[in-house]
Amino acid sequence: MEPPINDLQIECQVNELLDFPCSIDHHTREVITDKEKPYNCPYCGSKCTVTGDIQCLLEHLRNDHHVEMHDGRCFSHRYVHHNPKHYHHATRMLTLLDCYGRQFCLHFEAFHLKKTPMYIAFMQFMGDEEEATSFSYTLEVNGNGRKMTWQGVPRSIRDSHKTVRDSQDGLIITRKLALFFSADNTNSKQLKLKISGRVWREH
Repeated sequence: MEPPINDLQIECQVNELLDFPCSIDHHTREVITDKEKPYNCPYCGSKCTVTGDIQCLLEHLRNDHHVEMHDGRCFSHRYVHHNPKHYHHATRMLTLLDCYGRQFCLHFEAFHLKKTPMYIAFMQFMGDEEEATSFSYTLEVNGNGRKMTWQGVPRSIRDSHKTVRDSQDGLIITRKLALFFSADNTNSKQLKLKISGRVWREH
């Protein structure tokens, strides 16, 4: 005799067929969809296990990780590293942006692509993927007669920082080229990289 199937299991199976993933909270016996699941903390560089809704994470990022929040659709940030050859001392940086009543994470990080030292900058949307696709952004680095521009769609923080970085979905610059872009490349041991950009809503 087959075990009985309850209504919650049937509802979850139907949602899966409709490409609407869900899970069951075994304490309340309620179906939880991906949109209702708490978000993981998007801060990189630490094994933070905090989860929560967007407002909870915003307070957590500002109070516990001391992340700065900037208002406006346009932004410009300077990333300085006194000795970029010391990869293990490279700082992963996160800045929060508030525009259109939504929040975005601007990431900047040093990493290795095979054996080549690289930098990557990209944005993530603090919300679900469906709403993230209604925004676009550009990132630009320029200096000493050179300019690179990246245009993309912010990924949701449902995707981990590592997932986005490893997919190379952002502005990628080799360390050698980054030194050419630096405001003062007379000192090859110091990185002074200025990245500007903007966010807009697609109509």
